[in-house]
Amino acid sequence: MTNILIELCKIRISGVEMGYREFAKSIPATMRELLAERLMDVMLEAKDGSRVPSSLAKTILFYWQREQLSSEAGLTNLLEAVSYADPDRAFTVMESLGIEELRLAFRSTS
Repeated sequence: MTNILIELCKIRISGVEMGYREFAKSIPATMRELLAERLMDVMLEAKDGSRVPSSLAKTILFYWQREQLSSEAGLTNLLEAVSYADPDRAFTVMESLGIEELRLAFRSTS
């Protein structure tokens, strides 16, 4: 299983660093909408939601209002936000969706 370690500005997959945008690009198009919906649920229910910077929360709201959360840019910002709010639950969501192409193991660094 490939480990993905989420840090504040990057994601490390099996020792290779990539930004949130590159990670979002690697998510299969068929999974993006459902993943965005589930990650948004994580954001809304997160006990540590206050850890998400207000500028990032506003950006997510911008994409949500325009029904663009499943776009590359929307997922990029959403992935960053869940890394602040609840990365463990985000792992559970991705695992439950069976994103086999990435073999996700999403772990908090904190």
